[in-house]
Amino acid sequence: MPYRSLVTKQLAELFGVLSHPLRIRIVEELHSGEKDVNSLAEILQISQSGVSQHLSLLRAYRLIIERKQGRNVYYRLRHEELASWALDGLKFTGPQQEDVQEFLSAVEKARALWSDDTVQSG
Repeated sequence: MPYRSLVTKQLAELFGVLSHPLRIRIVEELHSGEKDVNSLAEILQISQSGVSQHLSLLRAYRLIIERKQGRNVYYRLRHEELASWALDGLKFTGPQQEDVQEFLSAVEKARALWSDDTVQSG
């Protein structure tokens, strides 16, 4: 398999694992330190089994590490920079600042135009 295909396949798998909002939230929550399933379930407002399913997938792709302490299992990020990297992705989402400014300017122009039309026709 050519190297480009191999690399893009691996990246696509990573993006696939991170494609669920709850898994991204888990990554972000683990950025501040290790947590157990109960803590994550409370933070995310989902069942413990739901958290466990997401953790299982993150663990399978070696994005998180578990540590057992007695009967408790604690999870942490294998690479802490994963959370920062995921958060940096926000700059690629939503409207760009220039688009927002252009839209707000258009709204003001439309308001002014429509206000003038209302005054003239009244």
